[in-house]
Amino acid sequence: MAGGVPVRVPLRDHVQDLPAMAAAVTPRTRLVFVCNPNNPTSPVGEAALRAFVDQVPEDVLIAVDEAYHEYADPSAVPDALALFGDRPNVVVLRTFSKAYALAGLRVGYCVGPPEIIAQVRKTQTPFSVSALAQEAAVAALREHEEVDRRVALTVKERDRVTGELQALGYDLPPSQANFLWLPLGQDSAPFADHCHGNGVIVRAFPGEGVRVTVGLPEENSAFLAPAATFRATTAD
Repeated sequence: MAGGVPVRVPLRDHVQDLPAMAAAVTPRTRLVFVCNPNNPTSPVGEAALRAFVDQVPEDVLIAVDEAYHEYADPSAVPDALALFGDRPNVVVLRTFSKAYALAGLRVGYCVGPPEIIAQVRKTQTPFSVSALAQEAAVAALREHEEVDRRVALTVKERDRVTGELQALGYDLPPSQANFLWLPLGQDSAPFADHCHGNGVIVRAFPGEGVRVTVGLPEENSAFLAPAATFRATTAD
């Protein structure tokens, strides 16, 4: 909307390369995004995130997107709001679209210094949150036990699917969200086609990998079946 020019920094070992991102900051840089846990690869730890925030100039805004925060192990993924809530150039983004199951209502929030939030509010008119979405968000915040139950189920299934894929011979980085990343390279598109042919849709990034969302147990088992037959075919 503001006419900014995006600068992409490649991952390193399936993790955001924060030193390279910091090195890519120039006097023209105004905004840096850090997704943690990342979508769809592995998260960054507290030490790396602290070093990055300390290195970025104070006149550059850092937006830490924590859309998948509820699924993450606190020992592996830091809470940016707790760490950097007092920083004048850090904002933290959260959403109700994932663990709170309100994806269709498109409601989330941004936490940051008042002067930054005042500027963000200038875009509020075209991106307003509806009254229904606000009511749903308030109701969701009261349902801690239900949210915790769903998160625990997803994490349990995430671990199960990861273990079964590894047993099949797939190499995949650890996830702290509600999805898995299969770095299949040139096999990405064929793998997605094979899954689709067996009634399962995954998201392929041709030449790079495949993102798989963790669903209900029966849905995950439905995915593991074509994953097994594809592995058997390529192994031959």
